[in-house]
Parts: sequence; C-alpha cells; structure tokens
Amino acid sequence: MTSGRTARLVAAAAVVPLVVGLLATAPSSTATATGRPLATQARGVAPVLLSAIVPSSPVPGDTLVLTGIVRNDGPVPITGVAVRLRVSPTAVRSRSEIDEILAGTAGRTGVAIAATRTDVADVLAPGSSARFRLSVPVPALDLPPARNEVVVLGVESLGDVADDGQGVIQTGLTRTFLPWFPRPDLVVPTPVVWLFPLTSAPARAADGAFLDDHLATEVGPQGRLTRMLDAAEQAPSALSWVVDPALLQSLQAMGAGYRVRHPDGTSTEGTGGPAALAWLARLSALSANAEVTASAYGDPDVVALHRAGLDVDIALAATTARDLPDQVLDAPVGTGLAWPPGAQSDDGTLDVLRASGAREVVLSAASFPPSPPVTYTPTGSLDLSTGGSPLRAVLADPALSRLVAAPTLAEVTADPVVATPVERRQQALAQIAMTTLELPTTPRTLVIAPAAQWATYGGETRDLVASASTSSFARPERLEVLAALPASDVPRARVDYPPSARAAELPQRFLALVGQQRHDLAALRSVAPDLAASRSLSSDALEQALTRSESAAWRTQPVIGRRLLASATASISEQVSRVQVLSRAPVTLPGDAGTIPVTVANDLDRPARVGVRLSGTPAARFVAADIPPVTLAPGQKETLEVAARVIGTGPVQVHISLLTPEGDTFGTPVTTEVRSAAYARAAQWVVVGLFGVLVLLLGVNFVRRRRSTAAGAGPASGDPGVDGG
Repeated sequence: MTSGRTARLVAAAAVVPLVVGLLATAPSSTATATGRPLATQARGVAPVLLSAIVPSSPVPGDTLVLTGIVRNDGPVPITGVAVRLRVSPTAVRSRSEIDEILAGTAGRTGVAIAATRTDVADVLAPGSSARFRLSVPVPALDLPPARNEVVVLGVESLGDVADDGQGVIQTGLTRTFLPWFPRPDLVVPTPVVWLFPLTSAPARAADGAFLDDHLATEVGPQGRLTRMLDAAEQAPSALSWVVDPALLQSLQAMGAGYRVRHPDGTSTEGTGGPAALAWLARLSALSANAEVTASAYGDPDVVALHRAGLDVDIALAATTARDLPDQVLDAPVGTGLAWPPGAQSDDGTLDVLRASGAREVVLSAASFPPSPPVTYTPTGSLDLSTGGSPLRAVLADPALSRLVAAPTLAEVTADPVVATPVERRQQALAQIAMTTLELPTTPRTLVIAPAAQWATYGGETRDLVASASTSSFARPERLEVLAALPASDVPRARVDYPPSARAAELPQRFLALVGQQRHDLAALRSVAPDLAASRSLSSDALEQALTRSESAAWRTQPVIGRRLLASATASISEQVSRVQVLSRAPVTLPGDAGTIPVTVANDLDRPARVGVRLSGTPAARFVAADIPPVTLAPGQKETLEVAARVIGTGPVQVHISLLTPEGDTFGTPVTTEVRSAAYARAAQWVVVGLFGVLVLLLGVNFVRRRRSTAAGAGPASGDPGVDGG
C-alpha cells in the first residue's frame, strides 16, 4: 500500500514540471463530441512521456523523430531500459474510437518495429527517469502508400524489472497518433475556425488602481498571455482573434503608470507597464492581417445576470468600450459576437443576447447533438429561433476546444499520467484528420473555442496552429465566412442548461448587490451629471467598474470580485452622501398646517438637482406637498419651505427624502418629528371650559344647598307671632 502511494506521488511530481508555468483556467467540462470524458493513457510501470514528435504529420520520405523520457513508477529498479516503436495495422476508424484507443479498450498494441529499438539506461531506479531520442525513416514504418488514415503509433519501454524473474518485458506503452495523408488529392480539407480568446480577470477598480498584479505576470516572460502570442506567431492569420476590450483598456492603463492596491489598503507602484505596452504592440502586429472580433466587455456571466434580472447589464457589457479595440489595434474590429461562459446558455439568455445586438453566439456542440445521431461530424453552425431575427449559434467542438488548452493544476494533480503537450497536440490533429476522413469530399467546418481564461503550451500550440493551417486535411476558415454561409441542415436536439453550469455561476446575492449599486449610480448620474472639470470619479468610470464586477472570472476568484464590488460601492456611496438633508430637529407647526424648513447641502464639485418629499408614519396623519427639483451649486446650502399639515394630536415621525428629477428616491432619508401647536391650544381651551362648567355647577349646587338649609330652619323654631298660651 505504502509503495503504491509513493509511486503515485512520484508520478505526479514528475509530470508537473512538464506543465509548470503553462497552467490557467481551462474548461471545466471534459466531454468529447460524444459526451464521454476524455480518456487517459494506460501507460504501465515505466511510462513513456513524449516531449516531441517531428514532423507532426509526416509525408512519404520524411524521417520521424520522437523524444521524451522513460520514468520508473515502480518500487524496484529496472535494468536494460530501452524504447521501441510499435505501429498498429488497424487505423483509427472513427473519432469516438480515439478515446477508447487511449484507454486501452480498443486494442491497437501494434506490431513492434525491431529496427527502432533504442537503449535508454542501464539501470532506472524507482522514481527516476531517463531521456531518449528515437529516429526512424517513415518508409520503415510500412505505412500504406495510397490510403489516407490516422495511424496508431505506440512507443513502448522495455526492461528487466528486478526480482520478477521474467527477464526483459514491456514495462510501459504510450499510444499516440499520426495523420498520414499520402494522397491529399483524395480529400477536401476540413475548414477550421479557431476562435482565439484574449481576456483576463478585470481586477481594476474605478479609480484605476489594480487589486492585484496578475496581469503583469501574464504579459511578462513566459506569462499566459505572452505564450498565447507565441502560439500564434507562425500562422496568425489562421486564427479568428477575439479580444476583450477590458483587457486592452487595462493594459493601456498599465502602460500609462499604475498602482496595485493590496487587501490591507496599502498600495505600491506597478512594474508591468513596459511589458503591457510591448504586448499590445505585438498583438497589433500579429493580428494586422487576421480577423479580429471584440467580445463583450469583461467576459460577463450572462446567464447569471439574466437570472438576476440584470438584462440591461448584458446589453451594457456588449457596448462598453466598443470602439477601443479599433483604436488600440489601429484596424477595424468586428462586433456582434456573444460568448457565454463555458459556451453554455439557457434560452432566456439567448433572447437577451439577440436583443442586445448579438448576431453570433458561441455555444458547445454538446448542447445541440444531432437528432437522430449521424456517423460524421456536422458543420458547427445552427440558426436559433429566439423570438426575433435569427441568431447564429457557432457550435464549438468540445473535444478539440479542450485539447488545445493546457490542463489546470487540479487536472494534473488528479491524473498523474495526464497527456503531455505533444500528446495532446497529436490527439487534436487526429480529431481533425478523422473529421476529414468521415466524408472525404464533403467539407464540414469545425469550430475550436477554448475557454476564456485558457492557457496555451506555446511551442506545441504553435505547431498545432501551423499544422491545422498548412496540412492536407485542414485549412483555416474565418468566423465571418462561417456566419455568412447557410447553417448546417443536420437536425439537432436541445440539451437543457445543466445544473453544474448553474452551480458555477456568480451567486445571486452578489449580483443583487451589483444591481443595487447600478440603481444608486443611475440616481447619482441623474442628480449630478458629470462635468469635464470635475475632480470626482466619473459615472462612466464607476459604471465600467460595476460591469467588471460582473465578470465570469470571479467564479473562481470570488475574493477579488468582492473587493472590486466593495470598492465601487464605497465610491458611489461617498458621492451620493455629499448631497444630503441637514435638517433633523423636531418641528412644531403653529396650527394644524404650516411650513417645515428643510435645509439641503450639495458638497459635490458639480451642480446637483434634487427635489424634496416628506412622508409621515402613520401616513394618514401627515400630508405634505413635494418640492419640485431645484439646482444647488457646488458647495451650496439652501433651505426649502415644505407646506405640511398634521392631523390629530401627538407627534408624527416624518421621513425627509431627496428626489431625483425623475421622482425616484436619492440617498438615505432623514427622520425627524413634527407636531401641531393648534391641537395643544384647543386642548387648553377645552380644559378651561370644562373648569368653568365645573365651577358653575359647584356654584349652582352651593346655592341650592343654602336655600334648602334656609327652608328647613323656619318651621322648626315656631311662629313668633302666635301666642304660646
């Protein structure tokens, strides 16, 4: 048990250097065109890891050269280590079989080519590895001279495993693929639209500060974005470049000088300015003769936005900084392309994208499988009915879109024998070649669309771009051509938006906070429109920061996303609070009606136009007329008289609210207390009157008692005028 676990850890440690520096967010889905996970190699105790195959698509007369390493993943030494080629007499029969071959479930161990045996090491200790170089003339492989096919090539390791008593045996086998097209005249090359997305997590606050310096790393030596340009340099016009205006905007800002704000609030000077400007210049040169299209600003999480009721934000992202790519690249840049995260969308979001001006939308072909199934790969295009004008779905091939990107660190950790860059390249070429061979004279367009935050391998991706543009079985195609041609007539089913995609979206509670800030910013823009001379952050800068906070990049970097939103919220709140009600003292009206003085202050550096509304609790006891909007100059305070009436006795809680010119509430209401003096005086007169009545009643009662007393005393003393005798 312990030795097996050790072997797996050693295996993982040996593979990581092959991909270190090449890792970035790749598509989370591992589905191929058939919906199955991409297969991994069954390699053996001494796996062969290929680092180069030259040429990648040989022709008659070439010499094939393979280089790589043999690694001992077992617990004991291996002696007499060598490598040898094997060629399967049975070619690949379908695209779906490629995964089965890699998994070892479809045979193809091949026939050994004895002349290719090459010694590698006398002894290979556990956990160690040795390099090899194997060279063989293509004619020695005995490939068919007049049949186009995808050849299954095996590179096996041989050796004597200590203590097993079997002598020299096969200790490992790695399968790979060679497109072999000796008769190119028998096929029509497959058109390949390779969408080449250039974007990055838009971690720039409204004031221009960057919340981290990852972009400097990405455009630096061996950075992710630098390697992407490296991959394109041999055939840049073979790609359909898709550029994010937010990325170009951030790089321009870096070139002009920038600061990096850290989580503790401190900031330091950024150092990536020169690299940013150099990267922009290189992109401009590479894309000069290529097709370039702008994506939505900041790679918005469109399905999550639609679910949050923020459809307007989707339209805003489609138009924000739309002209910037033309200016930066000094060339016309297309628009109208929508690309939901993961190339997945629900129907409601598609309706919104079309209404927002999208003409094409990038979706995964796995979401629209042929129905009934077909034995070939259809063209990756489909017209969608979205309640209005048609929306062209550009259907990305899931297997190819995944193979062209470097795996993530999580994928490497989970699979110690993850395919090396050259192995992934050969798998991608096999997928394209087999598409051609499905219907050799009927071309169908393939679409390659890696995820937005993808990473290339540099050299291997460069070779793949070149091979896909110059080989006899593939040719580059532009997105605009695919969009102009009739859509595929193959009937397709619609797969529901998967729960896994919904679970990956930005949280709805986060987007609710963004929506509240959108509302507050709209109110601020209405009350105090920007002026050119204003020193405050402009509404446009704040609006763009909110749009950047809606990026799908924050799915995997939520802390930065929350910091970005918090920064925008603080900036908006600070400006809103500068237009405020100063009145808070209780007010007593001289009668049941009167005027209430309300003092309003504008501490902004630009004019503000607001109205005033007073509302009571309970509402039935207080009536007040709204004050129409008035304009306050910067720094001005003004007292407004509000006509009001209080009904009944006792104080009334009154909320004083500022209003936008449209009548919406602006800022936070102030609460005060209002009472009427008229009811107090009336109560006093009532008391006086009641007291007078009481006195009168007491007086009457007193008089009656006196009379009653006097009447009773006379008869009791006798009549003095009568003789008692």
